[in-house]
Amino acid sequence: LDFTGGPQIYLEVRDMMAIAQTQQAAQWTREPVYIIAGCVLACVLVLMTWKLARRRYRKRLFKLSVKYPLKGHRWLSTEFLQHPTYCNSCMQLCVCGSTCEACGLCLCTDTNCLRALSSKEACKPLSLAPGSSEKDKGKVPHFWVHGNLPISSMCLKCLNPCGNCPRLCDYKCVWCLKTAHEDCMDDVEENGTANCSLGPFHSLVIPPTCVSLSLEGWRGRRKPVLKTITPPIVDHWRPLVVLANPKSGGKDGEMLISSFRKLLNPVQVIDLSENPPESGLEICRLLPNQLCRVLVCGGDGTVGWVLGAIERSDLVRSPHVAILPLGTGNDLARVLGWGRGYEDEDVGSILRDVEHSQLSLLDRWEVKVERKRYLGLRKEAKVLTMNNYMGVGCDAGVALNFHRQRETMPDLFSSRIINKAWYVVFGARDIIEQSCKNLNKKIELYLDGKPKKLPQLEGIVLLNINSWSSGCAVWRDEADDSLAPSRMDDQLLEVVGLYSSLHVGKIQVSLSDAVRIGQAKEIKVALCVCASSVVCRLYTASTSQHILMSDQPMHIS
Repeated sequence: LDFTGGPQIYLEVRDMMAIAQTQQAAQWTREPVYIIAGCVLACVLVLMTWKLARRRYRKRLFKLSVKYPLKGHRWLSTEFLQHPTYCNSCMQLCVCGSTCEACGLCLCTDTNCLRALSSKEACKPLSLAPGSSEKDKGKVPHFWVHGNLPISSMCLKCLNPCGNCPRLCDYKCVWCLKTAHEDCMDDVEENGTANCSLGPFHSLVIPPTCVSLSLEGWRGRRKPVLKTITPPIVDHWRPLVVLANPKSGGKDGEMLISSFRKLLNPVQVIDLSENPPESGLEICRLLPNQLCRVLVCGGDGTVGWVLGAIERSDLVRSPHVAILPLGTGNDLARVLGWGRGYEDEDVGSILRDVEHSQLSLLDRWEVKVERKRYLGLRKEAKVLTMNNYMGVGCDAGVALNFHRQRETMPDLFSSRIINKAWYVVFGARDIIEQSCKNLNKKIELYLDGKPKKLPQLEGIVLLNINSWSSGCAVWRDEADDSLAPSRMDDQLLEVVGLYSSLHVGKIQVSLSDAVRIGQAKEIKVALCVCASSVVCRLYTASTSQHILMSDQPMHIS
């Protein structure tokens, strides 16, 4: 190469290297843009999928699954100490063993008896095929269980005492609870008494001949679900659906579930630890033209959970709701006249009370929590539902500490008395800490759009019912007062104030009264600029919820 060509080649190589470096730099500058765009697109896809799945979950039908047709008996360990009990397999006297929660068969601790009886004896039927003829279409046959009759049983045929021999003897129908001697069984079948009347609670029982089941699910995991219910020809028939929470309060739910399944059709009794309340309300949906009753066995949180499920289910006819109080406070049950708590009453008397109960109305309030603005955008407001009351301040802080402790160590909260003792412990701690001191300077209260000046307080309570913190009537009427008495159906909320946790304790023992602030149909609670956060407790449609207010105004209407 001559001298004139050398620089030209160098320049061309240098230009090519510069172009390559420029392209590589452009590629590196584009890659962060691609990464950010990909992340944004992935977040949008995840958000859309979550929204669609949530909407589909809300609209889906909850099928009521049952367990007895495929698995037979459901045994519960127990001790037979109240009266002599004999094993239905080996016929020997037993002190402890197992009993079926539906049909009442008893077993000793021998595993051979368990295998023999499970394969030989059928359990109480949930569903039966109706009679072929028009005459036998609505009739239900007796389902007899051998031995272990209640004390002072009388024979259906000869009207003489039966079941009093010291052995496994005589029979009892698990539907109508009638008894008969072994020698009288043939006469019972021949003389037209073979049809069962379903007992004293026939107006609450869904007959097995009216229930049809179907198998749903994938192969190998198919389970029976409730398909249809045909209304029987019974005067004043109002079927009862029992929704029991075994984790409420003193944890008496498991025993009550077994007792109700012995008196009713087991398909009517739903364990809320296994099925949501929407599944139990499937019975009401299958009977669109029939007025149903719902008995909620649980505390105030369980009642709110069920009421919210009824509202979301969009039923043709809303069922009437009764309460069997199993919780710690049971404020709503006290106001409605169902008592302060379950105290080992007979299940039959509870069903009679439900059968003859009266109708009352209850206001339910919408609570909207507005979120703080981020980057100039306001988040979607959180909407809740209030049934009993809402607390802001010291009482809500005590309840929050109680809730966190129970979630951490549930074994320490085994009875109603122990739960109240924990409330005393956390209340005493708040008396020393004073975590909500000068609450009146941290929040602003508006009643029907008008600001309300607050005295020096550590808490306020918004009442829908005049029962707060295990039965305290904090809204007391005065002689010369323009404010109306407290009612649960007047579309008004009462607002009272609390000086401190010590003041709460004095109210509990009737040594002091709450500070009455006012009444309103629409209430707004907002945090002041100087405040950081305030704890708010709210009994909502799912459970007792706790909200940490941080620059979040709350609207109650």
